[in-house]
Amino acid sequence: MISADVVEVQEFPALGQMHRVMSVPKTVINNTVQFTGAVSEEILLSRILEAVGEVDEKQDSVKVYGDSSPLR
Repeated sequence: MISADVVEVQEFPALGQMHRVMSVPKTVINNTVQFTGAVSEEILLSRILEAVGEVDEKQDSVKVYGDSSPLR
């Protein structure tokens, strides 16, 4: 079960500041994993699994561009 919200950062500047949006698209998953820019389905799946504490056994590591640090 997945739910998604798309937010226009100019209409909700406080939310943009909270998530430190500097460029778009910015994806935040479960407030723990975040990245900026368009990514492949493979990388998106890897990041979703990372956010829910699962390991993608097909890959030892995935090179991801952008900020993937946890939110504070």
